[in-house]
Amino acid sequence: AICLCAMLLSAGTAAAADAFAALNGAWTGKGSARFAEGGSEALSCTARYAGHGSNLTLLVRCASASAHIHLTSSLNSKGGVVSGGWSESAFGLSGMAQGSISGPRIALRISGGATGELTLTVAGDRHTLALKTESSALKGVDVSLIKR
Repeated sequence: AICLCAMLLSAGTAAAADAFAALNGAWTGKGSARFAEGGSEALSCTARYAGHGSNLTLLVRCASASAHIHLTSSLNSKGGVVSGGWSESAFGLSGMAQGSISGPRIALRISGGATGELTLTVAGDRHTLALKTESSALKGVDVSLIKR
C-alpha cells in the first residue's frame, strides 16, 4: 500500500508538472465575457504563465468595448491537488482556488469575492480558459488562446 500511494503521488505531481510546463509562456487570443445584467462582449486577450515543477503563476489580461479583465493566480500542485490564490482586479475580486489536475486540464473551484469555477485546458499550442462566477457583476469569461 505504501508503494502504491507513493506511485499515485508521483503520478499526480508529474501530471501537474506536465500541464504547468505546457502552459509556460505567452499566449494571445479571443473570447467573450458575460455580465450580470445579461449582456456579453467580445474580448481580446493576452496571457502569460510562468513557473516550473509544481508551481504556476498566471496573468491574463482581456479587453472588450467597455470592460477590462485582469485575472491573476499563483497555484501549487501536490499529489494532483491544486491550490492557491486568485484575483481579478478590474472587478475587485479575490480569494482562494482549489481543485485538481487531470492530464492537460486544471479544474478549480474559486471562493472569496466571488464563487465559481476556473478551468484551464492546454493541447499543444492551443489553450482554453473558462471562468464562471456565481456572485459577481462578471458572470463568466471564455477564451481560446494560441501560444506566441
